This record gives sequence, structure tokens and C-alpha cells, in this order.
Amino acid sequence: MRMRQLGKGHSVMFFAPGEVDSRIRSLIPGGTASGNRIRVLDILRWAMHETCQDIRHHLPYWAQQGLDHHKRFTACTEHRSNGDLRILQDPWLQSESRTLEQMYSIAPRAKIGLEMDSIPLLRERMEQLGVTKLVDARMAEEQEREVDHEIEQERQVERPQKLKPAQHIVRPVIREFVETGELSRSSRYIKSLLAPIDMADDLDSTTGWSPSPLATEDFTIAILRSNGDGLTDYLRPVNWILSSRSGKGSIVIAISPYEANELLPIIRKSKKVRLHIYAPRVTSSMRSFSDLTFHTIPDSPEEQWTAPAHIRAELNLFAGQLYFDSREDYERVCALLALSMAHPGTEFVEVDGFVPSKYRTGGNSPFEKSKVSILKTLIGLRRKGMGYHRTHLGQILNANPLSEETLSVIPT
Repeated sequence: MRMRQLGKGHSVMFFAPGEVDSRIRSLIPGGTASGNRIRVLDILRWAMHETCQDIRHHLPYWAQQGLDHHKRFTACTEHRSNGDLRILQDPWLQSESRTLEQMYSIAPRAKIGLEMDSIPLLRERMEQLGVTKLVDARMAEEQEREVDHEIEQERQVERPQKLKPAQHIVRPVIREFVETGELSRSSRYIKSLLAPIDMADDLDSTTGWSPSPLATEDFTIAILRSNGDGLTDYLRPVNWILSSRSGKGSIVIAISPYEANELLPIIRKSKKVRLHIYAPRVTSSMRSFSDLTFHTIPDSPEEQWTAPAHIRAELNLFAGQLYFDSREDYERVCALLALSMAHPGTEFVEVDGFVPSKYRTGGNSPFEKSKVSILKTLIGLRRKGMGYHRTHLGQILNANPLSEETLSVIPT
């Protein structure tokens, strides 16, 4: 450390624990009372003394390294002259373990001293440093290895149980929708997209959520079971969506990749429906696909067509979108889930941030029971163990409103 202008406007103050203070005083020539003031000279004397002590302590390791270097250098020189590889074996290969007799007997220590004496430069340097007796440095190394406790950990990954996949099938009702753009009748093969949430929550699948978005049976059922899969490890991601009409009367249906591939030739010729590419926004820098206008097949006849706001909100929740596209989306989700952020000044808030209907002061919500817990389960399955608590959705599901700094960077 460089210190300039000491004594000319600058000063240095030393702080040390009691142990260091006593050691500094013990090195003062002639001794001094414990209450006397310690001078800078005394501190410098102690620092140089500690440096010398450290050099003496580590000198055996330095000498051992010099001895090993000398042996290897000598062996390499002999190898260059006669080409015999056996000469390199002893200097380069060292035993990983030694017996107690080899470690602690007097003979090896004496042998090390003789080897040091055979190297004039090394012996001269040792004499300059005032070292007359050398300790085997490897003994301390072996002792450290003996008491080094190694912890062995074996990870056991519990994977989902292997089940038989369901057979893909394109139902006539979805073919009719592609051709006409209408769902002429209710069908058990097309249900609410968010029905698995209510199934896992032991509620009627039609309760609370809006009639659209929908999902086909082939999208909902991924493995062989009597009913829908609910929220399991086999939850299918949302990537392909069919839509018809526009505005509040829009019909939005999530379909499986198999259905998208089978129906693609019909969709290309259709003037009634559109196939949209979708992906949830899981990073703050990722482009949003929520408006379903990134890419459509065929091209949308209405250039400004976007999915209705309530459909986008529920679609993003089910797909596992972690970041809001606008302040309106944030407020809409808080109002939909009846969270405290949408009801300022409320008198009662549950632990998870849910506000019962009789205490609400803001927008209406269709839910009489909190959906926060089941949505955490859904997002956990979507993230496959990856953390999401610092994201927009993660914060509100943990009853933490987004800060003004965060809201300021979200488009209005």
C-alpha cells in the first residue's frame, strides 16, 4: 500500500486485537509496561519479526521443492544423453502414501539432510538464512491428509413414474371447427383450457374461468387415464392455438402438435380460422407472444386483430408466463385472482394475498376461494424445478406487490 504525505496533513492509525498488542510489547528491547504507548517503530519491528518467522516456518517446503527440482533436472539431463526412460521414473513418480515407519523414523530425515548437502546452491542459501536443521515437509502434508474428512454425497433423482402415452386422435368436432369456424354444439372433446386447475382444486371445471380459451381432448390428455390428466408432470406446453371470429366473441382453442400437423393442410385453405404460434414469456428480455399476432396461418385478414384481454390473461396464466406485458395486464391478473394489490384499503387479507368477496374494494373476481396455491403448483410444474420467485408472477403469488421501479419499466 502506498502512503503519501505522511506527517504533512495525512496520518496513519493502527488497530490490533489484544493478542497482537501483547506480542508487539514482548519484542520491545528491555521490555515495557503494558500501559506504555506503542510506537510505530515497535509495530514495524513486530511486522518484520513475523515475516521472518513465516519464512522459517515455510522454509522446509521451499527446500523440498528445490530438492525435487534438482532431482528431476538431473534425471532429464541424463535422459537426453543416453535416452533411457527408466532414469525418469524415480525422480518424477512419487508414492501417494507412506508407511508410519517411513513417515516418522529418523533415517529418512537424515537422508533428506544429506541430499540437501549435496546441492551447493541450496546448502548455501540455507546457511544464509541461518537454518541448521531441516524437517521433512512431507510429514506435515501427510498428517493433513490423514485428518482431512471427505464427505461423499450421492444424489438420488426421483423421476416421474413411467406411464403409457395416450393415442393421438383428431376428433370430428375440431375438423368441423377448422372448416366452419364455429362450435355448433357442446362436446366432451373440447373443454376449458384451465379445467386441469379446477380438477386439481376439487372444483367444477366450469367455475370461475371464462368460456374461452378452450383446449381439445388430444391437448389435455397426454397419458392413458380415465379422465383428464389434471396438474401432473405430463402437462403439455401451450404452443399451437386455433382462433376464429374477433373481438369479445373470439373462440380460442389450444391444440396439440399432432393436431396442428394433421390439420395444417386444411388450415392453410381455410378462411374461417387461424393457427397461431405461441410461447409464454419466461424472461424479461423475451418477446411477448400474448397478442397471438407473431405468426398466423393463414395471414390474419384483420391486421389489427389481437386476442381479447381476458383470454390473454387466462392463457398466460395456464401457459406459465412470468412477466407482464403492460401495467393493465398486471392489474387485470390481480383483479382476476382477487389479490390485495387490486383492493387498496381492504380490511382483511389472507396470508397468500387473497381478499374474500365481502372485503373487496376494487374490481370483481369470479372466485370465492383463493387460486394462489394451485397456481404455484402449476407454475412449479411448468418451470421444472427452476426458480421464479423474483419474476413478476412470482412476486404477486407470494403476496408482494410490484414496486414502483418495476412498474415504471412496464409499458402502460
